[in-house]
Amino acid sequence: MLHIYYGKGKGKTSAALGLILRAAGYKKKIIFVQFLKPPKSLSGECISIRKFTNVKQIRFEQTHPVFLKKKTAVQIKKLKECIQESILTLKEIVQNKNFDILVCDEVLNLIDFIKESDLVKIFTKIKNKKEIILTGINKPKKLAKIADYITEFRLVKHPFQKGTIARKTIEY
Repeated sequence: MLHIYYGKGKGKTSAALGLILRAAGYKKKIIFVQFLKPPKSLSGECISIRKFTNVKQIRFEQTHPVFLKKKTAVQIKKLKECIQESILTLKEIVQNKNFDILVCDEVLNLIDFIKESDLVKIFTKIKNKKEIILTGINKPKKLAKIADYITEFRLVKHPFQKGTIARKTIEY
C-alpha cells in the first residue's frame, strides 16, 4: 500500500521512522531512502537506524537547495543531476523488490525537479505488493490518486517562526 505524509508541519520523517521501528520489531526487511538531506550531517535517525540489522539506509550526494550556501546555476545543475541518479537507484530498488517496506523520505520534494508522473510509474506496479511510505512538503496530485493513506502535516506553530534554529535530537 502507498502511504503519503506531506505538508509544512513537523513530524513527517518521525512518523515514517515510527512505522520503521514497529516493522523492525517484526523483522520486516526495510529500506530507508533519504533524499535531499545533507549527506555529511549525521542525524539521530541515522545513528538509530544503524542498530537494526533488517533496516538498510541509503542517502545520496545531494542536498536540498535551502541548505546550499550559494544557489548558483552550477550547484542547481549538479543537484538536478544527482536527483536523476537517485531516481535511477530508486527504480532499481523497486524493481528488485528485496524489501517489505520502502520509505522514501523527502521524495515528494523532488517534484520541484522531476515529473510527478515519473514517481507514479515507479510506485504503481508495486504498491499492492509492498508498503511504500513517501514524505515531503509538496502536495502530490497524481500520487494522491493512487495512494491508500494520505496524512497532511499542517504547520500551526513552530519555534523556527521565532528564529530558533534546528535543535539536535528534536529536529535532527
